[in-house]
Amino acid sequence: SQKFSPMNVSILLDRLYQAFDNLAKKYHIFKVETIGDAYMGVTNLDGSEFETHAKQCALYAQDAIRAASQILIDEDDPSLGCVQIRVGINSGPVVSNVIGSLNPRYGLFGDTVNTASRMESHSMPGKIHCSFATAQLLTQQA
Repeated sequence: SQKFSPMNVSILLDRLYQAFDNLAKKYHIFKVETIGDAYMGVTNLDGSEFETHAKQCALYAQDAIRAASQILIDEDDPSLGCVQIRVGINSGPVVSNVIGSLNPRYGLFGDTVNTASRMESHSMPGKIHCSFATAQLLTQQA
């Protein structure tokens, strides 16, 4: 993003997040927040998707990687290629809350969130870094 103007980065992220939002609807992923170029989603917050939540996240992640790989980094310069994202998935308890009053924000907090974030940052482009907890759930939900 250092090569691009803030407006171009904003336009790219809008195209990318619109694709992610459409996939979130398909897989019942609740978009919690976007910070910079990070997109965080969650499922099973109310416990109603316990039997399928890990599978939903994994399928969403696969499709998000596929969708991103079709989005040009710069529509005016296709030679720059397409977006490559990294994904981190973790399963476990979280605390959710609305923070603040002037511009309230809904947020998720806890080690589960922190671990997923670290997994994403240590993942490889185009890959899903999955925790052992999520891997165990996927063997039951696949």
